[in-house]
Amino acid sequence: MKFEFDTAHSRVGMESAKWDAIGPNPAQGVVPLSVADMELLSPPEIIEELKSTAEFGMWGYTWWGQRYADAVKHWLSTRHGWDIQKDWIIQTNGVVQTLYASVRAFTQPGDNVLLLTPVYYPFYRAVNLNGRKVVESPIRLVEGRYEVDFDDFEEKAKQCKMFLLCSPHNPMGRVWSEEELCRMGDICLKHNVLVVSDEIHFDIIMPGHKHVSYPTLGEKYANNCVMCCAASKTFSLAGLCVANAIIPNPELRDKLNNEVNISGCYTYSIFGLRALEAGYMKCAEWVDQLNEHIWGNYLYFKEFMAKHFPEVWVADLEGTYLCWFDCRCFGMDGETLAKFLQEKAQLFLDDGYIFGTAGDGFERINLACTRKVLEEALLRFKAAMDQR
Repeated sequence: MKFEFDTAHSRVGMESAKWDAIGPNPAQGVVPLSVADMELLSPPEIIEELKSTAEFGMWGYTWWGQRYADAVKHWLSTRHGWDIQKDWIIQTNGVVQTLYASVRAFTQPGDNVLLLTPVYYPFYRAVNLNGRKVVESPIRLVEGRYEVDFDDFEEKAKQCKMFLLCSPHNPMGRVWSEEELCRMGDICLKHNVLVVSDEIHFDIIMPGHKHVSYPTLGEKYANNCVMCCAASKTFSLAGLCVANAIIPNPELRDKLNNEVNISGCYTYSIFGLRALEAGYMKCAEWVDQLNEHIWGNYLYFKEFMAKHFPEVWVADLEGTYLCWFDCRCFGMDGETLAKFLQEKAQLFLDDGYIFGTAGDGFERINLACTRKVLEEALLRFKAAMDQR
């Protein structure tokens, strides 16, 4: 490979939210594989761009302009086949902020919001903390693959004003097909349900799969959609707080833009802007090789479980760098399992129950790490489970 994904870097003392969860002095080799940011360096082109920005020495109030818009347009066109206009872009500090703002902008207190569950836990918070109600449509496991129950989805959609779509799906790693997205979209159009599509993982796609951005399905879908994306997952930039909502419909765009401004978020980090611009204009090859590395880690993980714990079911990884696996065979509820893994294996994962009740007993492991880190984590897992 041209790029290097084999060197681990400790983030102890860096005020990392993920690393702080394991305490101030972790044992050698212990790396948290929980929160969805990478344990890999950003591309060298981004690092050099940020060094140059830092050396300039003045970092005043910043607002994005044509260079930023051109980078977003270039990436969406070349990577995702979607030609957008500059005025469709609303910049935000993160996709989660966009979800919260969308709930407030397009629904009223007490309204129902539809989720395909289990799902990324901030989806629940975006609804509940804003005084709306979660309506869950559980994703079914059919012959070893997660699928939408479209009969249930439509019944639930009749009750709702908004559908928060996670695409690719976190934590299950599904990349929705064009047919699946169209069926969801047609149901939402039929029942006047707005689609807010979180596509933050849209660049992390595994072999044999293709991400279809929801608005590219056609004009009728694009006009009933808020599409959320960011460079954060793609290039390990979560701490730089830069994301975008892409909205072709001017009425929807004005409503969300107003809500974002009401929240007081109207200035942005120059480092976030420069990182996105460098990533989207210079780092496509790096992303291709990153995906190869993640796929290799997934195959290693799956083969390890098949060899040592064949009773552990591992979901197919189609997209994201997050692998979902079933630990109910060990006879522990989710909280007991989490405590056991942390205390006996020094293994810090995202526990399935935080994604909804249907996730209890599952775990989600972050594969955006070096192979050695993954190997050592799995050896600790095996030693702890063998003792049990």
